[in-house]
Amino acid sequence: MLKPANLRKIASNIESESIKHYLNHLGVLSIRERELQGVERLVRHFIDEQVPLKFFYIGYSMPKISKEFDLLAFDQMHRVVNIELKSQADYDEEKVRKQLINNKYYLSQVAKEIKLFTYNSDSDIIYTLTEQDELEATDISSTHLFLAS
Repeated sequence: MLKPANLRKIASNIESESIKHYLNHLGVLSIRERELQGVERLVRHFIDEQVPLKFFYIGYSMPKISKEFDLLAFDQMHRVVNIELKSQADYDEEKVRKQLINNKYYLSQVAKEIKLFTYNSDSDIIYTLTEQDELEATDISSTHLFLAS
């Protein structure tokens, strides 16, 4: 069973062999090195320790539809934060937009409010999906993630 991860713990121990044991304990069986590096770079944007990064599911799959989300966090008020990780600097923005729209559709079945992001670690750009389903570069560190710590 998949358990939530502390992204700060992953970022601060990325070079350690114990990180693999930690991820295995959480049920994260397949994560690429590039995704771990993406998590490390993403966490750098959250200097403020008040931003909760303790309860993110890594590689969460929705049963029956085999839809996987890179990083997903839920709170008790039925709100969801989804962060997709990309590592190619020239990754097609239209593909990013379509993926976030698709994620919005699936997550809207279980959540009242959804925040959707894609983080491109090579270009260090964070995109969000607007209410009008447009892709917009944003500063995620100043975005309220609405998750309780």
